[in-house]
Amino acid sequence: MASRLGNLLVLISAKTLRGLVTRRGLGLMAIIFFVLARTVFNLDMSWLGEVGEEIWLFGGYGWIPFISWSIALLASIRFWPSMLKHNAKIWIASFVFLASILTALSLFSPDVGTLSIYGYGGWLGQFIGGDPILLSLGKMITFMMAILLLLAPQWTASKLRRFSLFTLNVILSGVRKSFIKTKALISTSMKRSSSKTISDNIEIGTGNPSFTGRLKGVVSVIGFSKKMAVKQPDSVDMAQQKTSPEQEIFKKVKPSKWILPDAELLSEGQIKSVPQETLGKMSRIIEETLADHGVQVSVEDVRVGPRVIRFGIVPGWIRRYTDASSTKLKEHQSNDASRVKVQSILSREQDLSLALKTADLRIEAPVPGEGLVGLEVPNPSPYRVYLRSITEHSSFKRIAARGGVPITLGKGTGGEPVTEDLLSLPHLLIAGATGSGKSVCVNAIITSVLMANRPDRLRMIMVDPKRVELTPFNGLPHLLKPVIVDTEKVLPMLGGLMKELFRRYKLMEEQGVRNIEGYNKKAKEQIPYLLLVVDELADLMMSARFEVEQSLVRLAQLGRATGIHLILCTQRPSVNVVTGLLKANIAARVAFAVSSQVDSRVILDGAGAEKLLGKGDLLFLSAQSPKPQRIQGTFMFDEEIERIVGFWRDQEGPPLVDIDLDEAQDLAQNPWDASGDELLEKARALAEHSERLSPSLLQRRLQIGYSKAVDLMEALEAEDMIPEGMSVDQKQVF
Repeated sequence: MASRLGNLLVLISAKTLRGLVTRRGLGLMAIIFFVLARTVFNLDMSWLGEVGEEIWLFGGYGWIPFISWSIALLASIRFWPSMLKHNAKIWIASFVFLASILTALSLFSPDVGTLSIYGYGGWLGQFIGGDPILLSLGKMITFMMAILLLLAPQWTASKLRRFSLFTLNVILSGVRKSFIKTKALISTSMKRSSSKTISDNIEIGTGNPSFTGRLKGVVSVIGFSKKMAVKQPDSVDMAQQKTSPEQEIFKKVKPSKWILPDAELLSEGQIKSVPQETLGKMSRIIEETLADHGVQVSVEDVRVGPRVIRFGIVPGWIRRYTDASSTKLKEHQSNDASRVKVQSILSREQDLSLALKTADLRIEAPVPGEGLVGLEVPNPSPYRVYLRSITEHSSFKRIAARGGVPITLGKGTGGEPVTEDLLSLPHLLIAGATGSGKSVCVNAIITSVLMANRPDRLRMIMVDPKRVELTPFNGLPHLLKPVIVDTEKVLPMLGGLMKELFRRYKLMEEQGVRNIEGYNKKAKEQIPYLLLVVDELADLMMSARFEVEQSLVRLAQLGRATGIHLILCTQRPSVNVVTGLLKANIAARVAFAVSSQVDSRVILDGAGAEKLLGKGDLLFLSAQSPKPQRIQGTFMFDEEIERIVGFWRDQEGPPLVDIDLDEAQDLAQNPWDASGDELLEKARALAEHSERLSPSLLQRRLQIGYSKAVDLMEALEAEDMIPEGMSVDQKQVF
């Protein structure tokens, strides 16, 4: 509201004063300013007569900042009018700052002279500030708060919230002390039996529903219940004295001594608004361009997002001649008339691109759930989407409140935050070209998981063959083991995950439940969720494609009920990496900008990703959405990750449940188990009947991976089963 009012004032003043202000006028005003500045060193204004005395008495020393501000404003109106339009908040804040200067000058006055009555601010400063000192100080503080709200509204609101919480906490702690004194008096005056009952009822946090109800009522009205902390008695453990920032929000999550990080650890961004004139001009260009080609439409809905602006186009009616001799067109909306075809709008994509002077257009026809044709145009004033703006939104808290695992994806084309529950997805495939924002998206998803889940509820395993993307998360208590950077250690880890998968199914069978939620409600020992994050799937597929694909597909098929979830990422969206089996079991996919339509079809089973803008612009497809949803991904600094990881690393929480994934390591390194013996027998039979034997032949005949075929070759060589005359190079042929 303030920005719109400021823009309106700037436009009115620019149109009225731009023609009046000239270079001569500015020079004359500069001369007047220097003349008035001369009076700073001479309080006696008798040399200017009665008029000068009144002018000096009216403004005092406040004339200097006022005239300086006026000259700057007039110069901007005359020479830089565009600067006023884009910096209206700064000009309004500078005017409020000018009023605060006049208020401050009114607090002081000389002993003798003209200004001894009203102070250095003159009559105007005295009028703004007020005679009592306390009133002047109050007004000056109000002016300063107004400046902060204009320039940094979100930062100021957060500081005011923290100050309000501190004040409320001090008040409630005083109420608590009075209750403790009352409890001591009652316990000493009554018998032991009744004393015990009364003390139990008066104990803060466990009894006295009237006090607890009043406390929750006050906190809920203020709206800051998630940061409210009530001190416990000294006998309570120190870990319980720390109150989680989600204490009043997470109702279904069981209490824990681990403390969740606060949103203050994340950076705070600022939204840039697009002027209404620009939006109206673009809407008119769209309507006129299509009308020039005989396609009548109207722009009914405009939604401004971080990177794109979506124009909702409503097809019009076909215009026909009223009769054969008439030359006047008439718009028919009767039963025999017909609407403009959507295909005619789609066929004019290049004409719209030329008129709007951009090559990055995308048309969505129709928009799911709306009777519109969506035209997405790049935003002329793009801005970044920060993780904090999404984690503080109600959608993120709502998913966490019902016991889900919220992950942040970004903001939609209308600027609405997009948060999904990983438990309902239940797996995610992320693909895109290099530099499109894939790694930043993965870091944001992991950080959002850390913002809402404690290590006793969710554990993670990370695989990073590139060694630089996920290694900053080392040291988290959520990690079952340090980030895996060697591809040779991935197969043993996947074998351990498979063993843990079947162990959980056995435990659920004993309890007679279907999923991990039902098991945790009945069992005494809770089973945490497991999240596997693979940053580069192509490297794993190159090392051992068959074993990796088989394990990942098996985990994707059976992992949802046991609480095992996958996030797979790759910058090589080809059919060799993103196979059909993986796509069939991972319905939720995120596609960043790719180079060709073929890559887009591999990820999304359709075109669209090749038209993305890059730098976090993505398409999200899930089982709940019939068409891909365009989202601007979240942006994160490395410092934010360091603060979140440092927060979790510095905590000393209770011991966590140990999940052993190394038990299957020997099995993975030594393939000669029951099935391995059978493969070895088949390999021996092939060696006896084949003159030329190679790992590729074993792969084709036995349907195994390359690494296992090499192990079989080494075992046959140790048994002298390799035909004579075969060279070492032939044994390593793939």
